[in-house]
This record gives sequence, C-alpha cells and structure tokens, in this order.
Amino acid sequence: MGNARIFLFSCRMATLKDLARSLNLSVMAVSKALRDAPDISGKTKERVHAEARRLQYVPNRAAQSLRAKRNALLGVVVPAVNTLHYAEYVAAIERQAQGFGWQVVLAQSLDQGSNEVAEVRRLIALQVQGVLMAPATRWQSRLATLELLRDARIPAVLLESYPAGVEQLRNVSWIMSEDQRGAEMVTAHLASLGHKSIVYLSGPNGGSASAARFTGYKRALDAAGIAFDDRLIYLAGKDIESGKKAMMQALGESVPFTGVVAFNDFVAMGAMEILRSQGFMTPGSISVAGFGDMPLAAYGPVPLTTVRTPAADIGANAVHMLAAMMQGNKAEPRMMPVELIVRQSTGQAPAPVLNEL
Repeated sequence: MGNARIFLFSCRMATLKDLARSLNLSVMAVSKALRDAPDISGKTKERVHAEARRLQYVPNRAAQSLRAKRNALLGVVVPAVNTLHYAEYVAAIERQAQGFGWQVVLAQSLDQGSNEVAEVRRLIALQVQGVLMAPATRWQSRLATLELLRDARIPAVLLESYPAGVEQLRNVSWIMSEDQRGAEMVTAHLASLGHKSIVYLSGPNGGSASAARFTGYKRALDAAGIAFDDRLIYLAGKDIESGKKAMMQALGESVPFTGVVAFNDFVAMGAMEILRSQGFMTPGSISVAGFGDMPLAAYGPVPLTTVRTPAADIGANAVHMLAAMMQGNKAEPRMMPVELIVRQSTGQAPAPVLNEL
C-alpha cells in the first residue's frame, strides 16, 4: 500500500491536501507545521516535514506570494469619482480587493493628463503595489503616466481604453468591452430599420475605444451596403455638453440624416436634448443610439437604445488580472462581451429631410 501511495504522488506534484490526507491531519494543521507556527507541537512538525520530503512536496510560491501581499495598497485612478459610470467600476473593484485583503486608495484625474500624472506620483509615494486606471482622455505624447509606473516597477491594468504604444510596456495590461463589435451591432440595428444616412458622433481622439467604435460603425455601414460619408462624422467627446455641440454642428450642415450613433450615452443624451429643442422628434424624425447603458439611459424622456457594457465585470476581472501580475505572472489583455439594448429612441427611418438652423 505504501508503494502504491508513493507511485500516486510521484505522478504529479503533491499538494497540501495530499500531505494532510497521508498524515490524517487537517490542511490547516499541515500548513501551520510547514510555517513553524507556535501552536503546533514539535513532534507534529517533524512528521509533517518528513512526509513533505518523502512526497517531494513543493510549496505553491504563487499562493504564498499573494498571501504575503495581504493588506497591500491598490491604487485606483478614474476621471471622476462622482459619476455613476465610474462609481460602478470603483464599487466592483473594492468588493474584489476586500477578498484579497487589499486596501484601495482612490484618485481622480478630472480627465486631465497632467492631473493623472500627479495622482500616479502620489500613489507611487504611498507605495501602492498595483494600479487600476481608467485613462484620461488626453495622453502625454510619451505615455508619461505609464512610464512612471514602469520605472517604479508597479503593475497596472487599464480599464475601458489604452493608448497606442502601450504594448511595449511589460508591466501594463488592459481590459475593455468589445467596442468594435458593439458599434457594429448598434449601427447595424439602425440600418435594419431603413436608416441610410447615419451621423456618427465620435469620441475623443487618442484612445483605443474611440478608434474601435469608429471602425465598428464603418464596418456595419459596409455590411449593409451603405456608402461611408465623412460629412456625417462629427467630433464629440465623452460628456453631455460635447454631444450638444456636435449635434448643433450636424444640424447646421446641409447633409440630411435620419439616424445618430453616439460614442457613449452621455453624448447621445446631449444630442437628443438639442434635437428636442429644435423640434425634432426622437425617434419620429431622427433615431438616436448610444453606447454603455449608463444607469440613466433607460429613464430619460425617451429611453435610449444603447450597447450594454459590463462595467462591474470589467472592474472585478481587472482586480484578478492585477493579482496575477503582482505575483509576477503575465496577464493577457481581455475583451468583455457586450449586448445590444433596444429601447424607444430608435425606430423606422422617415424620408430624409434637409436640416436648417
């Protein structure tokens, strides 16, 4: 029987459970004995160490490393902590961090690159062991924020978007929604309703999310046999005010349209406010769709068709990715699935009319 047991364990790496089962002890008792805990007798410790040598037990260094980082500080940087969108990320991150025994230090960039650099410097001074960050809109030309983290040897996971060139930084990974697919889905939805002239209110330049969603919009047009028209593209941003400005510009041009795809829900809400003020009915005159499924998207004057992104799942998975990186492992970038949510803001396309202000 003894030889059979030796053969069994030699076929794979022995575990704490194997040791405990062989010695008829609890896993906790074996773990304490291996750590020379004072509440375990010397005789038991000798038995455990002898059996560990016999079974060629090798400690799980990754697990030990993670336990050693209990009570570690985790830095979280978002553009604004008082918006529902980023609050959802933060809440999910804090829940997962508690499971690791980590403390969260929260910072906000106010969506400004200079503030982001300053906040990351502060986190480095506080000796955080890892950083989760939803990047500011404007990135420094040489990725100054991420270079600071690289020089400090602090791993980071980016949420929502990443800048060009980040692939060169080994201590950085990212997790985001399937932006291209989401934009394809919502644009294809409008095309299926007969819309052939669809305005796109783009996000800020410089981030992966903006580029991916714009690509998705163009691919959906191509799949529907609709010619791309750059006169229907207007630079917006990420907030309601930028949506208002972009829609005012679109209405002031001479190119008619019946549908609007916005970079996110805030931009879409700003666009719909301008359309209402100018006497356009949504969706009777112009259909509007957003991206993100923000908490308010379903409760406006006209519930918004949008793409649901899994903010809570992104935040939770980002913590697990960072945990792997803090153990010295590589965390591959991840794309999270999205879902088209159809509400009352989109409908069948009317005959195009010339817009005049």
